[in-house]
Amino acid sequence: MLVDNCADPIDQADLFVQRLDRLHSAPKVAQQILQLTRDPESRIDDIVRCIEHDPGLAAKILQVVNSSKYGVSRQITSIKHAVSYLGKDAIRMLTISFSMVESLTKRSKGRIFVDYWQRALTIASISSHLANHHKCLKNDEAYTAGLLADVGILVFSQVEREQYSLIYESYPHGEQLLKGEQRYFGFDHALLGSRLLDHWALPADMVTAIEQHHGDGQHGNPLGMAIRTGSLLAGYVWNRSSDEYLEAEEILQTYFDLDEDQVEAMIESCKQDITESAAFFGVNLEG
Repeated sequence: MLVDNCADPIDQADLFVQRLDRLHSAPKVAQQILQLTRDPESRIDDIVRCIEHDPGLAAKILQVVNSSKYGVSRQITSIKHAVSYLGKDAIRMLTISFSMVESLTKRSKGRIFVDYWQRALTIASISSHLANHHKCLKNDEAYTAGLLADVGILVFSQVEREQYSLIYESYPHGEQLLKGEQRYFGFDHALLGSRLLDHWALPADMVTAIEQHHGDGQHGNPLGMAIRTGSLLAGYVWNRSSDEYLEAEEILQTYFDLDEDQVEAMIESCKQDITESAAFFGVNLEG
């Protein structure tokens, strides 16, 4: 579907988000948790009761809080303890990660599904690691933003499944895919993902970071720089792209002040994180 070049790309992307809502409603429990965690007046007990209505989500939250990512000294076995320990912001991010993203990938198969999870878990892990090297970044927010960096691809594949599959197979990930999307739809997956995040009422800096994560104009946005770096390194980890590695290395050295040995150590650590996270989400990264 070739589009009218005079149409506003944001308006067009918002129409796709509306179509997604009609085709594929977000899980009810997840919507309630997002609402409660945004409400400063909500109580921990209300959030706990809501999570307990979704045993799968509850189990995954317990699995994550007891993982090496948080390093708790004693095992946490109750959802109330987990919510109290993690806090509202982290619970909101985990809910988005597990419920919202999983709901969008549930019916996805083939290359788009495998590519999405390979890149998502890599960008999430890299972004989370980089949060330790910048005072303005939070681990949970960086991880979730990384996980959602390419969520627009999932929206395209849900709303225009057949057409988008043809486009995705015709253009390699990166600039060429963005141009293919813009040609056929009038906007790309980065803008579409940002409009979905805005619809979910996620923080403005996260929305901006997702919209611009394929560009180089992120210097005023630490979260954007982390996601951009993660996106470049995902190309290196899975496709051995040396050009993307060199660009990422420059950002890591100049913006995050990491030397070559620290970069290599981070990549190795992230490979372990990716394997652990794939188990959390129950996905096979080899296709």
